[in-house]
Amino acid sequence: MSLGLGFYDKMALSQLTSLEKQSLYQLLCAAMVVDGNRDSREMAVINEVKQLTGMTASDLEASRKLTEPVMTSCLRNMEDFKKMYVGKFIAQVVLADGVVSDIEEKFFYYLHDKLGLPNID
Repeated sequence: MSLGLGFYDKMALSQLTSLEKQSLYQLLCAAMVVDGNRDSREMAVINEVKQLTGMTASDLEASRKLTEPVMTSCLRNMEDFKKMYVGKFIAQVVLADGVVSDIEEKFFYYLHDKLGLPNID
């Protein structure tokens, strides 16, 4: 699976701070398991995001210590161009297994509102 990101996308993603990467990782892990299933295709998307954003082992370890309010505040206060990728990556995880459950759809819209994600067509 490839997220189909180009040079400029990768340049934008290189602007993510460590805290933003950590928060994004935890959010994507939550999106993967919200339906009660851990699918290998969803994990593949998360692994690609880890690679594209340059997440380190230290980022992954530190992400486990984040609280929900810290993650929410971090992601809510990101610049809109970064938030577009957050929304895209959540959607890619939700869509990866080919089935979007009601709980996944509700989770996506909940996060969209809570984090102030921009609308993307």
